Amino acid sequence: MNYNNDYQIVLGLVLALMIFGVALELRFIAFKGVLQRPVAALAGLIGQVIFLPWVTLLITLMLDLPAGIELGMLLVAASPGGNLSNIITHLAKGNTALSVSMTAVSSFFAIITLPLNFTLTANLNPITHAMISGSGELKIDSLMIIKSMIVLLLVPLLLGMVIGNFFTGFAHKITPFFKRISSIAFIVFVAFAVGGNWKIFLDHLGFVFIIVVFHNLIALTIGNLIARIFRQNEGNKRAITIEVGMQNSGLALGLILTQFQGEPNMALVAAFWGIWHIISGLILVMFWKRNSPQEGN
Repeated sequence: MNYNNDYQIVLGLVLALMIFGVALELRFIAFKGVLQRPVAALAGLIGQVIFLPWVTLLITLMLDLPAGIELGMLLVAASPGGNLSNIITHLAKGNTALSVSMTAVSSFFAIITLPLNFTLTANLNPITHAMISGSGELKIDSLMIIKSMIVLLLVPLLLGMVIGNFFTGFAHKITPFFKRISSIAFIVFVAFAVGGNWKIFLDHLGFVFIIVVFHNLIALTIGNLIARIFRQNEGNKRAITIEVGMQNSGLALGLILTQFQGEPNMALVAAFWGIWHIISGLILVMFWKRNSPQEGN
């Protein structure tokens, strides 16, 4: 893959801007919502933080895919919920407050859960372990991943939440600008990255895309099943299903480019996830939108 160190700096800044822009709208009351709905939030977090990474490990062990693709799947599965899940949940007439709470909490604790889940699952898979061992092509540096998480996620998240909660008027003024400029910058960056590696994307489009669609379907299924096991109402069920099925693939892509030298197959998995989980989420919206959740159901 056409990759250089300048990508690390640019993408790091873009991702930090995106997280900061989103955090400006996160209120501390979102965490209070977790305490008010502990069972629903716990169900979603169990599905996302525990079941998805380890079910993904079992899938990679059964399918025997190229090491880079399996590593990409494991990294995406270990990532926190994506912010788009809140929008999709709202469109699907799910419990948006619950979705925001789960996204906020999973993002906050991702500095611990992401490197822990990814390191453990990647080392338990013989194929990926060989790739990341000292004699392989890559090597996991958990400390560097944690440092990247602090820079890419924790610092902009906390800074944005402090401004959003304590300087609300100022936050309202700057939020549209930061969300707009960061989104445009991310689209431009991805466009240049894809353009510079167009042949690689075309050569792997069919195979990787099928894997991503299958993996995303598994994630959505896990979310739906865990919500049913915990006997959640329809609104909560939709929120949990979408939250588990929509990962922060942008963060995963950032880590791939900054920590894994832009490993092609890993980058392809994260990139296709970022596209497909929006499509699958909108398909669910169309399926669910016809039936509004009834109160108490």
